[in-house]
Amino acid sequence: MNTAVITALASYVPRTVAVHREPGIEPTLGAPMRSGWHAWVASWQADYVRYSTKKAASAGSAAIGAAPDEFRCVPVEGDTDLSGLAAKVAQTICAARPANAAPIDIAMFCHSSLNEHMSTTTAGRLRTVVGTPCFPSSVSQQQGASTFTALQLADNLLIAEPEIHTILIVAAEKWCPPFSRWTDQGIVQGDAAGAILVERAGPASYGMLVIDACASRLDRFRTHTPLSSQDIPTDWVPALRLTIDAMLLRHALQPNDLGTVVGAGIDPQLEEAVCRHLSRRVVEFPERCRAHLGAAEPIVQLADALESHDLPVRERILTWGIGLGGFVGCTLFESYGRPLLYRNPP
Repeated sequence: MNTAVITALASYVPRTVAVHREPGIEPTLGAPMRSGWHAWVASWQADYVRYSTKKAASAGSAAIGAAPDEFRCVPVEGDTDLSGLAAKVAQTICAARPANAAPIDIAMFCHSSLNEHMSTTTAGRLRTVVGTPCFPSSVSQQQGASTFTALQLADNLLIAEPEIHTILIVAAEKWCPPFSRWTDQGIVQGDAAGAILVERAGPASYGMLVIDACASRLDRFRTHTPLSSQDIPTDWVPALRLTIDAMLLRHALQPNDLGTVVGAGIDPQLEEAVCRHLSRRVVEFPERCRAHLGAAEPIVQLADALESHDLPVRERILTWGIGLGGFVGCTLFESYGRPLLYRNPP
């Protein structure tokens, strides 16, 4: 069979930290540069005040009295770099695979943030984690829509290349100075990582069958107009509706043929509009933060949905997301049993 099926997912979201909004490019630490891997990573860590998850709510309450958008509780990784986040979720999936499992043929890395350790190529590090004969590649510049493009590529590769059987898609984001977590529109970007194992479906396959996946660009962003909250009803909602409706039409499906709809979680107004269009209620997750997790967002949201909701066999699941640079994407799955799920591995 040429059909792709997701057999395992891993997601990692670090502890929440209260982050102060900087007016522009964030300053680096003033400590002198020292040699060595750990010293290099430490020198790039932002000067954030750590809060545990339990204290995040009180930190958010304390920030209410401050200036608007001055503080936001955001997942911040302080112990490793971007490649380390990607390796963490990749190792989790690889370590759990049976010894006689088919080797992973391709590793795709999705991201929009840069690795602070410039000598490390994250896709190359993933090849080391996975081992030979893995071919590493990267999908970037589409932010939260990158994972949908990677799934589309994986699905096409399994159709076009009969010798390919297993593809690992890894998405990770870590923001560090001098790049600000804050966009001009007040959206704050958090750190996270996720991985999905895509395999060629067989008679005994279990997991989530990939029916379709796609990503597209908003036409208006050819003029590089920045995103604002006013754009949600005029640009983002229509673009998502068109993308989702076109996907359903390709497979002769109606909105009532869908079971679960998993959104991006970036903006309540956007999520409510899409669910209203599909006559579905918004899926609520406990302890959901409103930070944008970039390329890792679709995998993290899907893992949360699988953790908190029982999916009946043959139920269709629609996931959608956006890239802040002007991209939208969605994927249509069909459930054939719950894939292996690993959340916040050590």
